Amino acid sequence: MAGGTLDTNNLTIGGAKIYFNATIGHPDCLATQAFRTTANSLGNIVSADITPENTYVEHYTSNQGKLVRDKEVVTQSAISINFTFDEMNLNNMKRFFFGTTSASYVLPLQSNIAEGSAQIVIQTQIGKDMIYQIPKCNLRPAGGMTLNPESWHEAPMTLSIN
Repeated sequence: MAGGTLDTNNLTIGGAKIYFNATIGHPDCLATQAFRTTANSLGNIVSADITPENTYVEHYTSNQGKLVRDKEVVTQSAISINFTFDEMNLNNMKRFFFGTTSASYVLPLQSNIAEGSAQIVIQTQIGKDMIYQIPKCNLRPAGGMTLNPESWHEAPMTLSIN
């Protein structure tokens, strides 16, 4: 089939759920269901994108007075999952403000970037569901929180895979 889709069963539509626990190599991270608790959930994820971040080194050869690339290799690799949540609960606000919690409020700037384990569950309306199990990652804010009186409040975060 020239120029067409090979298998329409590989087409997907859907969103993501993200679970995070501040324990690196959490024993339940690789156990699909056990990790997906309310305490680990980052709530409603409005949008998410998975971005590979690679640094390349290119090699060129001089051929008849002209440089021609003959080799390219990856020297650094990372993956970031940028997402936006709109559930302004105590746990999410603690993560967004690098904070700790006391009773029912957040004490901002009390801790560093959160390190731990995560699962990204891509649930599809059409196509195959996917699960990424991440035994070591960082969770940090990725910009400003939008406080708009005409829309739901949203906050961007980044999950960086180590």
